[in-house]
Amino acid sequence: MKFFFFDLDGTLEDSRKDMVVAAQAVRKQLNLSQRDYETLVPHVNRGMQELYINCFDDHVLLPGGHLSAEKLAQVESLYVENYSKNIAVHTALYAGIKEVLQKTCQTGRVAVITNKPEALSKQLLEALGVADCVHLVVGGDTCSEAKPSPVPLRHALNALGGSVESDEVFMVGDSQGDAVAGAACGVATVWCAWGYLSQAPNAPAPQYVAHKPLDLLDIFKSPRS
Repeated sequence: MKFFFFDLDGTLEDSRKDMVVAAQAVRKQLNLSQRDYETLVPHVNRGMQELYINCFDDHVLLPGGHLSAEKLAQVESLYVENYSKNIAVHTALYAGIKEVLQKTCQTGRVAVITNKPEALSKQLLEALGVADCVHLVVGGDTCSEAKPSPVPLRHALNALGGSVESDEVFMVGDSQGDAVAGAACGVATVWCAWGYLSQAPNAPAPQYVAHKPLDLLDIFKSPRS
């Protein structure tokens, strides 16, 4: 069997604008000063906890740098509510991704493994019209640990009936966390050059580099080493 694990943000689609717009809307709700796109965008693709703390540091951090659990929960609730209502206004699949998903789901099992919450991830895949190509969604809140831990990948393999020892497994992503998780799980790692990073991750370096989405189809045909 072949198993194809894909990251979501920066790999299948670019969701940064919608995520920034949601952060700006929540800042307005909380009567916080507005921050522009360039200020907020570095913080929206590093996991939700990082987003909440860095995009709302002037609200959730108390004197001395201590984190207010109550205010953090407030931000999370407001953000999820706002983002879910406007989840795919600007977000779109990268060119060629739909074809890749349609073909891979016919030749193997497809999982999306992301640090975005599971419910939001499923909603986004539905909005983008590719949910029927995905057999399993593992969000940042699905398991006890999120990427770069290999736990979500192992969970996906177990749920889909796969094995690192007997099956071909690819972890496709645009970040260092994807490469680390894939290497720790013992699966083939693929870096997407069209994603959020301008340079390929290192330590560990991915085994394959895809310069455009359709390159993935050739990589997936590569003989197992």
